[in-house]
Amino acid sequence: MATSAMQTLENCADQSYCFFVSGNPKTQGSKRAFGRAYTDKTGRQRVAVTMVEQAAGLHPWRDLIGRVATLLRPPDWKQSGLFVLTAVFYMPRPKYHFNSKGQLKPSAPTFHAHKGDADKLLRACGDALTKICYEDDGMVIATSSVKLFCDPVDGPGVFIRISRLSEEKAVFAVLDHWNET
Repeated sequence: MATSAMQTLENCADQSYCFFVSGNPKTQGSKRAFGRAYTDKTGRQRVAVTMVEQAAGLHPWRDLIGRVATLLRPPDWKQSGLFVLTAVFYMPRPKYHFNSKGQLKPSAPTFHAHKGDADKLLRACGDALTKICYEDDGMVIATSSVKLFCDPVDGPGVFIRISRLSEEKAVFAVLDHWNET
């Protein structure tokens, strides 16, 4: 069985670390624009536009991810190179997943296929790790994420794995992967 491109890249990482952030995952991506008309010094009409994130609680969520990542980052961690970001999101379960005794119903799904796009959840994580794990989130060359319903005991949150690799190792990993398939 051939390994996935993500596995191939993660297997050749120079450094990597994992951590869990407890809390209700928030999405990033949808913005609301507010415009204000004004007249500039030359008398021409202009519009100033301000973009605001629509997701309530996004900034505290990103701050929490950043604090945990900083606390658990290896002391010799380098912010240069290429990065692979993997996230497993544990979303809260709705009440109808439980029976009257508070036990999880056998019919309750495992995967969270509802609102809260995986790419927007991942975007919030990627931005939160900027200047902590890497200089810029543009240095992330591969991402992977999955959304699951959380275990009632453990609660919601996100498990993050960040891996750093050199350009040379990334090229060989990709070439090796494509030669296997």
